[in-house]
Amino acid sequence: MKKRIVALLAVALLLLTTGCHQATLENYKLFRSTPLGFSIEYPDFWSKSSSNSDGIAVFMTPTEGYSDGYNETLSVQRFVLDMEGESAYNDYVKGYVADLETTLMNYKLVSETDTTLGGSEAYQIVYESTNEEKESEMRFMQIFTQHGDHVYVVSYIAEFSSYSYFLTYVEKMISTFQFI
Repeated sequence: MKKRIVALLAVALLLLTTGCHQATLENYKLFRSTPLGFSIEYPDFWSKSSSNSDGIAVFMTPTEGYSDGYNETLSVQRFVLDMEGESAYNDYVKGYVADLETTLMNYKLVSETDTTLGGSEAYQIVYESTNEEKESEMRFMQIFTQHGDHVYVVSYIAEFSSYSYFLTYVEKMISTFQFI
């Protein structure tokens, strides 16, 4: 009886691990921008664009099929703080989140937590909203951190139905983020 249970557990574990979408750094490329002040690794089948003058780098998933009307993105944007200190950063984040609540259609906060990004303390929120153009549900994850006199905002934006599928890649990307 014990052998049968062990065999069933082994088969279940095998099915779970082979059926899961796993991201490894084998097929990742390095994006490094001294003007933006960071580096990050991204899947080699994603596209990227960046603008030093706008302080942003965007990484985009491939199209999921003919009916896919939205390519999920992970972006890293750098903003200059007008004032110095922790209170300037806190005011920036509070203002940013307050704007979400008033400007997004059907805004719903899913979670908020303290985390780290590139070795710095960070604040993460996950929220949902309705996309006005397509009337589809969108899910967002944003991470805010301060580095020097800049605020970095990492944003993962996805259709609700695709959010979990690409989350493994996004989490792997975020784990490679470094300030330079």
